[in-house]
Amino acid sequence: MRTYDTIDTAGAFPSTDETSALHSGATLLASLGTGHNRDWASIAAGTSDTTVLKYLRAVNAAATTRHLNAIYVSFNHEPNAKIDAGKGSPAQFVAAWRHVYQLAAAAHLNAQTGGRLRWVWILNANGFDHPSTANSFWPGSPTVDVVGVDGYVTGSCSKKTSGNYLDPAKNATKPEAVFGPALKWSTAHAAGESVFIPEWGSIPFTSPGLRPSFIQAMTHYVVAHPQIGAVMYWNDHAHRDSCDYTLDKDLASQRALAAMGAHAHFQAHP
Repeated sequence: MRTYDTIDTAGAFPSTDETSALHSGATLLASLGTGHNRDWASIAAGTSDTTVLKYLRAVNAAATTRHLNAIYVSFNHEPNAKIDAGKGSPAQFVAAWRHVYQLAAAAHLNAQTGGRLRWVWILNANGFDHPSTANSFWPGSPTVDVVGVDGYVTGSCSKKTSGNYLDPAKNATKPEAVFGPALKWSTAHAAGESVFIPEWGSIPFTSPGLRPSFIQAMTHYVVAHPQIGAVMYWNDHAHRDSCDYTLDKDLASQRALAAMGAHAHFQAHP
């Protein structure tokens, strides 16, 4: 399960949703955002250390209490997104990531230092289209356990004002077009590390069979690429705009996603 916290709300961990996920034994990926009025330079300078460390201790304690081998954590996922442009430079993000990671390491919270935290560095998929972009945000393998890529089939939805946008394409996008660059980059720069797809989804098409076919193609794609260790569909709007990835009224896509989950490749192993 994917959850989203910020430094502003960090003291509330675990939230109701996080508690439910932990109680069920679900694998949890918790993202910690900067919250309001904080940039990467200030976090790297230690101005939020007390709150951040309290949060990380709470996450580690939850894993220990629930006898989980790990809870996955991410600091400021998608730093290459436009919404984060005002937080600083890629170099300042790298400094902030390393600082937060070292806080956990010094407190023996990371898996490598006796704790239960495993770190997932997450970019938007377009950050891997140009390797120099991914390279600029990369904090280095010593501070990253998993490479993450969030990717969507969007068409031109972000340019529309209506929440009912339908992609008029005649063919479904191929997963390789969305996620292939990330897998290639990870092989070159983070060899041996698993790749997570913490967010993925598709807007609906004018032809109702195309989105289910994309989900079916994703099933085959993930099975064919054992480098991918986890995938989570984003069943929601994107920031409440016209990019609508919800499957609530799309029974064919629901069935395709259910079939994906039932596939033997995605079943938990003892």
